[in-house]
Amino acid sequence: MQIAAAVARPSFKDMLLRAWRSRFIFWVERRIPPARNIVLSHRNIFIIPNKQGLGFLLVLALMFIGAINYEISLAFALVFLLIGVFVLTIFYTFRNLAGLHLSAVPGSSVFAGEKAEIIVILNRHGERCYESVQVSFPGSRKLSCDLLEATEQRLTLYVPTEKRGYFAPGRLVVETVFPLGICRAWSLLDLDFRTLVYPRPEDCDLDWILSNQHHTGNTTIVRGNDDFHGLRDYREGDSLKHVAWKILARGQGMYTKEYSSNIDEKIWLRWDMFPTLDTEKRLSRLCWCVIKLDAAGIDYGLELPGFRLQPAKGQVHYQQALQALALFGLPAGAGA
Repeated sequence: MQIAAAVARPSFKDMLLRAWRSRFIFWVERRIPPARNIVLSHRNIFIIPNKQGLGFLLVLALMFIGAINYEISLAFALVFLLIGVFVLTIFYTFRNLAGLHLSAVPGSSVFAGEKAEIIVILNRHGERCYESVQVSFPGSRKLSCDLLEATEQRLTLYVPTEKRGYFAPGRLVVETVFPLGICRAWSLLDLDFRTLVYPRPEDCDLDWILSNQHHTGNTTIVRGNDDFHGLRDYREGDSLKHVAWKILARGQGMYTKEYSSNIDEKIWLRWDMFPTLDTEKRLSRLCWCVIKLDAAGIDYGLELPGFRLQPAKGQVHYQQALQALALFGLPAGAGA
C-alpha cells in the first residue's frame, strides 16, 4: 500500500515543472492576449540559444580558456570575433520575425476524430524579407515558408480533434533559427478562433429506425423488408442474401432484390430511440442517422431534451441538426 502511494505521489521535480509551466502559461496569456491579427514585435518574441547555440558557447569558453593558458593573441582575437558573430546572430534571428503579421482562418466543421483544417496567413509589410519561418499548432506538422517576393503566404495546418463542441487548437508556435541556426526566436500566439466539431458518427440500424416511424402511406425503398419492390444491378457491397440467384443461374446477369415499406417520409430522430446508451453514444448514432437521411433526401426532424427541430431537409437544416448534436449538454462556449 505504501509502495503504491509512493508511486502515485508526484516527485518534487515534477511538481516544480508543473508549477513553472502553469506560471509561464499565465504570464504568456497576460503578455500575448488573444487577437484575430497579431504583429510580432519585441513584446511577443522570445529568443534564446538552442542546443547548437549552447554547444557554440561551450566551444568559445574552451577556446577562451586555452587562449588564457597559452597566451595566444590570435586565439583571443578569434574568440572575440566569434562572440561578435553570436551577438549579431541574436539580432538577425530576432529581426527575421519582427514585423510579421499573422492571422488564421478556420476550415469547415469536422467530426470528432478527424483533423481540423486551419489556414495560417503570414503577411509582410514593407521591403523586409523573412526566411525559414516555421509555424505549428500542438499536434500538427511543422510547416516552413519564406516571404521573399510575395507579400502573403498561406499555410494549411491539420490539427487532430477528439471531442465534440467548439474546438480551439491552442497557441500557434511561430519560430525561426535563421540565419546560423544557433539561436531560436519564437512566439506563442492565440489567434482567437475556434471551429465546430460534430459527434463521431457511429453506425446503427437505420432500417429499424425507419420502420418504427408512424406510417402515412408513402412508399420508400428500404433494404431488408418483406414487400418485393423490384430488381436493380448488383453493386459491390450489396448483401449476398438479396442477390437474385435464380436469374444469375439462368445466365441473365447479377441483380439485387429491392424491397419497399410504407413509411413516413418525414422522419423523427428522438433522444429516446437508444435508451440503453450513454449520452455520447446516443449523439454519435443520431449523428450517423442525420448524415444518412440527408444523403437520401428525406425530411427529418430532431428532438433532444430541451431542443426540437422540425422536419425538413437541405444544407441549412443539416447544419442546424449537427450543431445541435455537437453542442448538446455543453456550457455556452465550451468544447473540446
